[in-house]
Amino acid sequence: MFKHIRAVAVLFVFTLEAAAQSPAQNWNNIKALPAGTSVRISVGARTVRGQVQGVTDDSLVVGSGKGQERFTRQEVMRASVKKQGHRGRHTLIGLGAGAAIGGVIGAAGHSDCTGFCFLNTTRGQDAALGAIVFGVIGTAVGALIPTGGWREVYKR
Repeated sequence: MFKHIRAVAVLFVFTLEAAAQSPAQNWNNIKALPAGTSVRISVGARTVRGQVQGVTDDSLVVGSGKGQERFTRQEVMRASVKKQGHRGRHTLIGLGAGAAIGGVIGAAGHSDCTGFCFLNTTRGQDAALGAIVFGVIGTAVGALIPTGGWREVYKR
């Protein structure tokens, strides 16, 4: 029993130590960026946005609005890369969720017609109508969810 507690304690200490290390302090993260990657670099009080042209052990070349600029490793304070957006995935998730919720609401809200009825629909028709209406709403919401953003890969 004591061996198990000791093993868990050792694993816990290693986990804390690994979490305390900042992986963004490694220049190899920048060296691993392929040419053409969108990057945002902080150099002193200035921020430069552009595409990676090339990386060496001691410098980074970025194509920006001013043309090609070279920054030494000592100049670069931070570097972030543009994350891929998932607008299409968000749109499809919104469509599916909206259609499912609308189908349930449409089916649950169905009532049999007694007396004068404008539209005499079945439970299935009400579910389909709810799925269509809420599916359109869910699609719009999914398409409007922000995507992308910046992920920090280096910090000195």
